[in-house]
Amino acid sequence: MHAAIIDHNTTPTYTSLSILRALKQRSHHAYYLPIDKLSCIITNNGVEVRFQDKALKIIDCFFLRAIGNILNSERFEYRINLLKSLESMKKVIINPVTGYLNARNKFSCLSLLASKNINVPETLITENEFIAYEFIKKMGKCVVKPMMGSRGIGSFLVEDADIAFRRLQELREKGYALYIQRYVNKPGRDLRVFVVGDEVIGGMARESDNWKTNVYQGAKGRLIEISGELERLAVKVNKELGLLYSGIDIAEENGRYYILEVNASPIWVEFQKVTQINPAEKIIDLAEKIIKNNG
Repeated sequence: MHAAIIDHNTTPTYTSLSILRALKQRSHHAYYLPIDKLSCIITNNGVEVRFQDKALKIIDCFFLRAIGNILNSERFEYRINLLKSLESMKKVIINPVTGYLNARNKFSCLSLLASKNINVPETLITENEFIAYEFIKKMGKCVVKPMMGSRGIGSFLVEDADIAFRRLQELREKGYALYIQRYVNKPGRDLRVFVVGDEVIGGMARESDNWKTNVYQGAKGRLIEISGELERLAVKVNKELGLLYSGIDIAEENGRYYILEVNASPIWVEFQKVTQINPAEKIIDLAEKIIKNNG
């Protein structure tokens, strides 16, 4: 198999390197493609995506890691259409573009899951700071998040609607939509459950004294047992979003699970350390199966 990783970083991260190493250990041909080195050519013969003007026909499977977080609308649309063009060339992309987008945008993610009767925290998305103000007054403790982002970066906790109002005004004036979520009173942790295909390969609790339970923000992982209920929930979330694999963040409150976010290109340094499971191996197993079935 010829396989390539697409990422916005110039050099591979730990997660990308783990995929590259696992591919090479199985004697597959592995490539790393920074997304800004790709281009798309449209002719009467169709559409072709190239890397530094080299054809990509030899590549059987692409592992999509990231397209970049800080992008203007034109660049974002270009990169998404570039990936869709790869799919139109009958290339396998893991994760598929639609699933990746469903998870990347928190608005799309939670609204889709809620429509399938999956528990999510009460969330408001608006451009109006007065509507946001009333929501915070009603809910009390809330978290304001970037609609597209990860690692807890840019998220902040608000408990006083009047103090929050000024910060929300600033965000609105800078052109941001306001994404506000009721704070789930989790017990000093949330759960990261890793799904590949129709299987939960493992999970960990992310524990912290801080309200942010992201590993990037200092949380520590602890191995957990996955109950049948949690396993069914995680597999359903992955499937409903159109993903082949994901890292799902789940909060517990009063005996109920709430989906906080779903990551279509999760980082697994802490997960691998805690569980002794390398997701790259499972993801490549899935890629090999898809390529074989397509063949």
